Formats: sequence, structure tokens, C-alpha cells
Amino acid sequence: MKIRKLKWNEWAVVTLLLTLSFFVVLMDSKEVPENETEADGVVVRSGTSNDAPTIQKAIDQSVSNGTGVVTLAPNQTYRLQSGIVIKPKVELRMGAGTKLVVDGNFRAITLQKDAAIINGTIEVINKGFKSEVVFVRGTDTYDASNETRMDNVRIVNLSKTYGGTGLSLYAKGTWENISFVNFTNLTVSGFNVGVQLRSVRPDDGKTYSWVNANRFVNFSMEDCVTFIDVAGSRTIPNENSGNLFLGLQIQPTERTVRILRVDGMYNKFEGMVWDLHRIKHQNAIVNFSKNSESNRLEIMNIPAKRVSNLGDANVIR
Repeated sequence: MKIRKLKWNEWAVVTLLLTLSFFVVLMDSKEVPENETEADGVVVRSGTSNDAPTIQKAIDQSVSNGTGVVTLAPNQTYRLQSGIVIKPKVELRMGAGTKLVVDGNFRAITLQKDAAIINGTIEVINKGFKSEVVFVRGTDTYDASNETRMDNVRIVNLSKTYGGTGLSLYAKGTWENISFVNFTNLTVSGFNVGVQLRSVRPDDGKTYSWVNANRFVNFSMEDCVTFIDVAGSRTIPNENSGNLFLGLQIQPTERTVRILRVDGMYNKFEGMVWDLHRIKHQNAIVNFSKNSESNRLEIMNIPAKRVSNLGDANVIR
């Protein structure tokens, strides 16, 4: 069999096809990064238009292999176009300079009981965002030994449309509750509601739900329409009691309508609010509802005339 020699232009076509094939393979390998299992957990590499499936796979893998740690590499940007669920006994660690970018209107992160988020920045960039960035649901029984926590995380809405909620704790169903959870050293900025605690009376009319005994310590909050909203009742069947907000540093802007709105009992709010003159109205910026009792406000630079107190035995200093 005689083999014909290729002409120069035919060689050029072959070379071009081989080069294109190489780049296709290279791009494919970048779009579907492999998770790496190390001694202290699963390391996730960024590289797709939606890193959520890769991160979720790593979370599931850390559950199955028992490591319980998922690490997002330092100085990397991970894009979420769908939500992720951090499962019990899993700690999501973000390295220095790591960002999770939320591009869409969906619940970005569901934090289950005994799960944790440590370090990093979560940025919302979608102008239509109206959901929750970090969502905690009281479907499990939270006792004092639970390990659910967040520490040193920035939650920022960069869209400038002031939609959605930065951190949401929600209990509604039969015996749903969220208690004894620690949120420390968080920054929350640019949302319609910065932090919301909400308990809803269960539909059966016989059981209870509650969001009680949680700690929110050393929060820096800026540029929200409402910074903190505690919604429910002072007691059962839908109770919000004994939550501590300590070390608050709050910076309102011209978009701000309210610093606090409070239902519930024995909740404490301590810290500072800066530049009240930036708030465009002169009405109350702290609202204790008729469903509030024995709460304590220790934000020294809020004048008494800017506090509406319709509840019972609330202490305002």
C-alpha cells in the first residue's frame, strides 16, 4: 500500500485541528475541576460558571468519608448559580481572599444543624436577588451541645438594589426550633434585612416553634434598609426569646429605614450606631412591638424619641 505524502496546506489543517483539540481538552478540564482529598478534608478548586455542584459534591464526599471538612482554596472566586446545603458535621472553610459569588435569585446556602461556615466572603451580584444568603431552618432539635456556627464571614450585597436577607433563622413547623447557635465576627452589608429571626405558629395549632438563646457577637453591619428584624411572639406557640446581640457596630446610610424591629422577650441588643443624620426621616428607628416584653436596648447614641416602645417592661438605655 502506497502512502501519499501530505501537502503543506493539508499539514496546516491537521496542525490546526490538533491544536483546537488540545485547547478543548484543556478547557474541559478547567470547567470540571476535580476535588482533592487531603488529610484534613476535601479541597475544592474553582473553575466553572456554576461551582455549586462541585462544592455540593465535596460536601457529600466529606460526609461519606468522615473527614467533615470542605476547604475552598485561598484567593479563589467560586460562582454560585444554584444553592448549596452544608450538611451536619461538615465545616466549610474558606481561605484568605476566598469569595463565593451569588449570581441569581435563590437561597444561596442552607446551614443545617451541627454544620459550620468559617472565614471568607459571600457576595451577591444579581440585581434581582430577593432571597436569603445564609438560611438556618429549625427542622432539627437544637440542644445546648449543638455545633452549628459561623465565624469571620462577610456577607455583602453588591447589587445596590437592597434586596434579600443576609442571615435568616426560621422556625415554623411542629416543634421546629433554633437555639444555642453562635454567630461571631460577621459583616453584613447592603440588604433589605441584615439579620432576621422569625418564628411562625405551626399550622396544627397544638405544637410550638421558637428561635431562642442564640448569640450574635461582634457584628459589623452597614447600608441595610432594616438591620435586625426579630419576628414572632413573646412566648409560645411561636417564641423569640433570650437572643443576645452583643458588640454591634452599625452604619446606616440614606437607604436605612430602621435599625431594629423586635417581637419577643428577654432579647438584648448592645453596641453603637453611627451617623444617624444619614437616615432621611426623623421617625422611630427602633420598634418594640406590642408582642415584646422585657427586652433590653443598650445602644447609647439612639435618642429616646427615635424609639417606639409598644411592649411591656422593655429596658431602653
